[in-house]
Amino acid sequence: MAFCLPKESAKKFLEAIRNGKIIPEKLFDMSSAERRAFFEEIVGKENAKEVNTQLEAKILLKDQKRGMVTWAKKLSGISETTRRDLLSAIERMENILEPKSEKAFLEDLVAKKLGADVTLEEAKNISTGIKEVIAKKNTISEDSPIRSSERMEYGTANVLFREYIDALKAKNTQNLPAKIKDFLLHPTEIATELAAVFKSLVASLDNSFFGIQGIKTLYANPIIWAKNFIKSWGDIAKELAGIDAMTPIKADITSRPNALNGKYEAGKYDLGIKYEEAFPSSLPERIPIFGRFFKAAETAFNGAALRIRADLADKMIRMAERQGIDVLNPAEAVPIGKVVNSMSGRGGIGKLQIVGKELNVLLFSVRFFKSNLDFLTAHLFDPTMSSFARKQAAFNLAKVVGGISATLWTADQLWPGSVEWNSTSSKFGKICQPGTDICYNISGGMGSIVTLAARITPHKHNEEWGWWYKTSKGKFVQINSGKFGAPTALEIVENFFEGKASPLAGAIRDVAKGQNFNREKPTVTNVGLGLITPISIQTLQDLKKTDNESADILMAMILEGMGISPTVYSK
Repeated sequence: MAFCLPKESAKKFLEAIRNGKIIPEKLFDMSSAERRAFFEEIVGKENAKEVNTQLEAKILLKDQKRGMVTWAKKLSGISETTRRDLLSAIERMENILEPKSEKAFLEDLVAKKLGADVTLEEAKNISTGIKEVIAKKNTISEDSPIRSSERMEYGTANVLFREYIDALKAKNTQNLPAKIKDFLLHPTEIATELAAVFKSLVASLDNSFFGIQGIKTLYANPIIWAKNFIKSWGDIAKELAGIDAMTPIKADITSRPNALNGKYEAGKYDLGIKYEEAFPSSLPERIPIFGRFFKAAETAFNGAALRIRADLADKMIRMAERQGIDVLNPAEAVPIGKVVNSMSGRGGIGKLQIVGKELNVLLFSVRFFKSNLDFLTAHLFDPTMSSFARKQAAFNLAKVVGGISATLWTADQLWPGSVEWNSTSSKFGKICQPGTDICYNISGGMGSIVTLAARITPHKHNEEWGWWYKTSKGKFVQINSGKFGAPTALEIVENFFEGKASPLAGAIRDVAKGQNFNREKPTVTNVGLGLITPISIQTLQDLKKTDNESADILMAMILEGMGISPTVYSK
């Protein structure tokens, strides 16, 4: 929003120009802090920093004389007479405006651009860092292959520079007393941060991206899925050995041709994000011993998402360009980006973006849910989608539906009765281990959306129209029957979203209902453990409770670690 001085302050500002209190050559010879203090005497402390920030922006202009006049006019609307007086004063500054004689550090301007206060030394580091990044970028030839030494050197410098900037932005919040004070003044931030930590803890200790968020890529682009699945284990090994694996991943992506030529940015591919939804907080990294295992899982997840997303983007960009499509044109590029993002678990949430973090850590992985919804509808309800993007979305949907169907059919032939084909059943989209109550989800969360839609869509059962669903034990139940205790469609929808709650929201839900999903009464112990215990360990505990002797717990845990989550349907 454009800044303009309040009427009374503008009047004082104009008077200071007219009476000679504001002298251009003195302003340019002051430090940023000195200028700010000077302006406080004229326009007040609440306006001084913005007045100085805008002046510093004009100092950097090639035509600094005209910039100085524009600065004063923008703030107060100076008259032609005042403009001439100011211009004549600026004319006397020829030598002062030479770069070699500039003494002032443009502190307020840098602070506004970065969103953080910086020192002169930090500003010098920024200047040096930018020059280094640009120099390394200029060494990359057009025919340089992906992950060549020059590309990786540039990518590494770029990533480290961005991390330095991020550290500067966050430095004011790293002071513990200040953070505690801020938390006390903003209790919602306490809940958000705690929820983020709990969700990250529960998501750790596995390599689950490939069986959940990445499952669509497995069916639609198995080669891309397979090569990145193999790489992920190397990332885990490096992190466990104390070697940084995330920086090389980011360096690879930021140095690819489509990153340098602006095509990633044009398509708004989610390749510059700081974290994926499953790991909204990195604080658990600081926990002794456990922190290294947490970091390994975090890197495996985030790294897989970035690599697969970049590989899919490169492939889609090549396909589009072969058809003569301009992938720098936002009208064509952004729809392609939406297709790629939804294929890798990142759906767009539109205006809810401003509260995206709160939705993610307090409710459920809203972007992942939206990505599945977009995928299953082939982005049909998005009016901004291009013809090319719609076709690719439809092709991907057909491949995935075909792949899942073929897998389920094969399992049903090998183990008759192991697959539930009724879409209203909670077992739909899963393969059930013969002789046990354990079923494995191979739909990456999409099956539950299909089941919800089937349950709230009227259909015929036993020659009777209505809303029906099939329980995990094979019994059909009518929805909205009006009978005492019978479920309603609203309850079905509510139960679906309750099941998508984050650990903290889930704990609040269980306490409010007086029981958890295992029909146990919430206690300090089981609620507390549910907030910090990784899903893989929770699954192991559930598997140990099953009374099926033929249950292969080792196989179940291996599949759980890869995101093919087993569900125990207890009696």
